Amino acid sequence: MIRQFGILNTLIAEDDHPWFGIPFPGTYVLDADGVITHKFFENNLALRAGPEQLLRALRGESPVIETSTATSSTPTSTPTSASSDAEPTITFDGDQLAVSVLRDLVVSFQVPPGRHLYASPAPKGMVAASVELDHISKLVQRPVQQPPSHEHTMASTGERFAVHDGRVEFRIPLTVNGNVTAVSDSQAPSMTVTGKISWQMCDDEVCDVPQQQSFELTLPVQGAVVSEIMLEPDGKLIKAMNAKAHFQKLASRHS
Repeated sequence: MIRQFGILNTLIAEDDHPWFGIPFPGTYVLDADGVITHKFFENNLALRAGPEQLLRALRGESPVIETSTATSSTPTSTPTSASSDAEPTITFDGDQLAVSVLRDLVVSFQVPPGRHLYASPAPKGMVAASVELDHISKLVQRPVQQPPSHEHTMASTGERFAVHDGRVEFRIPLTVNGNVTAVSDSQAPSMTVTGKISWQMCDDEVCDVPQQQSFELTLPVQGAVVSEIMLEPDGKLIKAMNAKAHFQKLASRHS
């Protein structure tokens, strides 16, 4: 089955006992006819697509949503820049950060009709919409998922460039690494994510001055889930699986 799906980890030699035969970890999404519509694969065996990402794939949602708003059960951030007619909002698509589970930080704009944001690469001297997170040692972030853009032609000059309009979403998949340990419910950890958003709003007549907004968002963090063959962290041990029996089974097939 692993070979038929083409996911055998060929970086492990056949004589590497007992790890040969392990697949590259990933998730497939199939439609009602059994056709694969999405594939989620990472180059790190500890990372998995979060349930919110899988549900978006099942619903056929892309990084830009025209008719609905981003779902979030956590508070939005507080902007620190002056207000504009396309003030971005920052939300988290999920209930908490968790070790190995990828969930999205969402930066969204609602661009007024007749206006647009510059997409990357922006025309010379202009600023493309972008999101940048500050470095946090325990936070793992994947590349920013850019929303689709389209070509716009300036009526007065005929100049063409890429823009975003309507509802625009930038998504950054996030997780935390194993340095976050399990703690008691009364000591639930949290993490404050900070960063900045840059953009420039225009229409066919005039461009606003470039905008930059700093933000911070404090998110609850689920403690690490560890197995029997891992060292027990401070606090309560949560068994992820019967790891000893699983390891013995891996070894026995090669004996």
